[in-house]
Amino acid sequence: MKEQYEIQAIAHIVTDFSSKFGIPRQSGLVEELEGKILFEPEYGTKEAVKGLEEFSHIWLIWGFSENRRENYSLTVSHRN
Repeated sequence: MKEQYEIQAIAHIVTDFSSKFGIPRQSGLVEELEGKILFEPEYGTKEAVKGLEEFSHIWLIWGFSENRRENYSLTVSHRN
């Protein structure tokens, strides 16, 4: 039997992009772009990020927030 885990969001990433089609395809192409990680209130404490300043990178595990639907296609599409 496979184990199942429930993942609860502790934060959300916020950027200036309102649509996925405006986001640069490669990171670092537009240096002035920034995003923010907004923690849920119970995780938005100094203790939650204590020690991160000692590292140059962090890994974020994330999920798509707008892909919950019954019918979907695995085909990738593009827009010009």
